[in-house]
Amino acid sequence: MIGARSAGYGLAFNRVVDTAEMRALEAQAPAGVNLMQNAGHAIAAAILRRMGSPGARTVVVLVGPGDNGGDALIAAARLAATGAHVTAWVSRQRPNDPLITAAAARGVRCRIWNADARPLIDDVRRASCLVDGLLGIGSSPPLRGPIADMLAAVPDVARQTRIAIDIPSGIDADTGSADPSTFHAHLTLATGPIKLGALLHPAIEFTGRQIALDIGLPPHTYAPLRTSRINVHTVRRLLPTRPLDGYKGTFGRLAIVAGSSRYRGAAALATVAALRAGAGLVTLASVEPACAVAAAQAPAATFVALAASPSGQVQAIADDVAATFARPSALLLGPGLGRGDTADTLVYGLLDTLPDTPTVIDADGLNAMADRADLLESLGSRCILTPHPGELARLLRLPSAPEGRQRLAAAQDVAAQTRATVVAKGSPTFVCSADRVWILARPNPALAAAGSGDVLAGAIASLLAQGLKPTEAARVGVWLHSRAARIAGGRDDRGVPMEQVADALRPAVNLRRAGPLRKRWPRRRRRTWRQSGTP
Repeated sequence: MIGARSAGYGLAFNRVVDTAEMRALEAQAPAGVNLMQNAGHAIAAAILRRMGSPGARTVVVLVGPGDNGGDALIAAARLAATGAHVTAWVSRQRPNDPLITAAAARGVRCRIWNADARPLIDDVRRASCLVDGLLGIGSSPPLRGPIADMLAAVPDVARQTRIAIDIPSGIDADTGSADPSTFHAHLTLATGPIKLGALLHPAIEFTGRQIALDIGLPPHTYAPLRTSRINVHTVRRLLPTRPLDGYKGTFGRLAIVAGSSRYRGAAALATVAALRAGAGLVTLASVEPACAVAAAQAPAATFVALAASPSGQVQAIADDVAATFARPSALLLGPGLGRGDTADTLVYGLLDTLPDTPTVIDADGLNAMADRADLLESLGSRCILTPHPGELARLLRLPSAPEGRQRLAAAQDVAAQTRATVVAKGSPTFVCSADRVWILARPNPALAAAGSGDVLAGAIASLLAQGLKPTEAARVGVWLHSRAARIAGGRDDRGVPMEQVADALRPAVNLRRAGPLRKRWPRRRRRTWRQSGTP
């Protein structure tokens, strides 16, 4: 059934495409498959699920000149056939268009836009649902002509559901740029995979919830696509089920080298996050003040107090530090280490001393790597790098921090140069390998705070220690980080303490564990003295 979860739906649901990739997909449609008809029917079905009983519903559909408008007319006809009161406002004449004829035959009232905006405004104000089918992936801002005039005339109506077909009109499907008059949707129904630009800023502020619809493309056409979304299904699939006879060694030994006298909290946040995300044993090597802070928050961890330089940074020989770790399953380098020769030398030395250990490099570990292009290029697939935009710019020696599509391109460049997994932090977050991209588009301003990156690094390193591959640990880690922030902050997007986010990793990782829940035997009811007859 088109629009439902058919064989190709799972692939379409996760994949992300740009305009060229979508055109290539459409060109592979088998003979006899009418993508526009399929899209229109899937859109109507999704709108009906959103609206509930259509009989008393009034729907206004904005219809553009291209394929997006064709999808809209087919959906309008389908909605009218179910009993909804549908008006289609067409941006310009579509002479001899059989879709308009068919829609009118089904009961759709078709009207042509002209310079008088009052009739459109009146219709929109009476509608319980407004559907945008004006422009699709072939357009880019700025908006011009009748479509710009129509969108400018559309009023905001309280309690009205606003739905965009494929992408909201006014958005560039490749770059995410948006016209000031862009249609503001509560729900975007992507025909096929979700479009890359709709996951970028500022476009994502206009899309609302995004749902990918199956339009009948065969599953094999999605296989070559290299960009996907990260969602709960990703986490459920990748999180391993824990054996009942496991012990702490089963679930990984994580070594953390982090913190300094100035940045004591960074080491503590990373340590707590690693434990809450499920690592069996966590050892922190840091200066004594940082160890003391971490020990107060995470007494289950073990600690190695290292000498401090006059500036309060770790001052130790890499071989000596590595010797204190008992065969670590993974290593985390960098949170709060500070900048300086002693910290940088320790980072270089540990990467050389533990060449086969899966490693997460964060914060000042990345700053150290930016000064050593030769070492950066030799990291390989065992490493995960977690740069924010400024660190990404330093790694590539860019004049300024990249934004939007440029940030994605920069992350891909670093992944290609190093062969490492790159987690480009931001909104959205990109996870890049040498040949794949995964996107987490869950904007949460609460995470734009000091300590957020330390929690993320600890979570990813914990998953790496538990046996996930670097690309898997990165994908699961960024999702759990986002989920933990929602648990800790609820609807709040200001003032959410990062220590609470770290603690919330525990419910986050357990709510989303993979596989069926273990069977639990029902408890026997305890007999009360009244039931037993005992006084």
